[in-house]
Amino acid sequence: MTVKGIHHVSSITREILDNHEFYTDILGLRLVKKTVNQDDTSMYHLFYADYMGTPGADITFFEIVNAPQYQSGTNSISRTYFRVPTREALEFFKERFADEGVYHEGIIEQFGRTIMKFEDNERQRLALIVEQSDEHTTPNDHPEIPNEYAITSIGAVEVTVQYIKPMVQFLELLGGRVEGEFDDDATEAVVNVGNGSVYVIEQRNSQLEKEGYGSVHHFSLRVDDEDALLEMKQKVDQENWRNSGIVDRHYFKALYITTVGNITVEISTDGPGFDVDEPVESLGENLSLPPKFEEQRDFIETYLIPIR
Repeated sequence: MTVKGIHHVSSITREILDNHEFYTDILGLRLVKKTVNQDDTSMYHLFYADYMGTPGADITFFEIVNAPQYQSGTNSISRTYFRVPTREALEFFKERFADEGVYHEGIIEQFGRTIMKFEDNERQRLALIVEQSDEHTTPNDHPEIPNEYAITSIGAVEVTVQYIKPMVQFLELLGGRVEGEFDDDATEAVVNVGNGSVYVIEQRNSQLEKEGYGSVHHFSLRVDDEDALLEMKQKVDQENWRNSGIVDRHYFKALYITTVGNITVEISTDGPGFDVDEPVESLGENLSLPPKFEEQRDFIETYLIPIR
């Protein structure tokens, strides 16, 4: 049993309206679920993805209004990579970012891929990567972004750690496969996890990342269903990795694992999916709450800024 790819990446924002504008208007993603943090219902949890809300296409944000800005360092999830289909798509977004005043670093080659690193308004570290996905996704329609250039899914995450080998070994436990050569002197590794990748970078210094707005809280890898999730739990239990046990998040079931350098890696099921409580045609238009919170709806809504 192995993981199938990236499921989602969850990050922190303190400016939810600016966040919504950037990911829907600038990047062209669709808000597919407007809900709350199930561990603290006073804050939004927004999910941006392709039109269908396909597993593997979504980046999510917790709204923490009093969060400090992150301080970058090692032992962190240091970048999220969105797939686009062609280099022409990169060129399109390069021009779009210039017009919109979005910081970017130009088109380069790294990890054997063609990429363009950029940041959102809160210095969230992002990139576009030229890579075809073998999973079916439906890019969101956007009036200013041609469909053939649109973001399709999340292709990779980058993690920066003090010691590379334990992180690579953890990913191999989940079914990851190292691309190319990897020896005791390696300071970078590409680990393929299903149809996605984790780029692992060794950075041996004492400056550990401090979480805050603009940083990633965790990333999640995909499995088919709860049976597969249970098998993954058995694997990590056998190797004594600290974990949450299986948690029902209504839209999927999840296992949260505390890994190398206290980095949280989640494993999530593909289903039931975001259309379990609203039709695909109107995903993200209204506040969605898991049934256990429905009786608190009026109270919860008093804390939340309207997003349209």
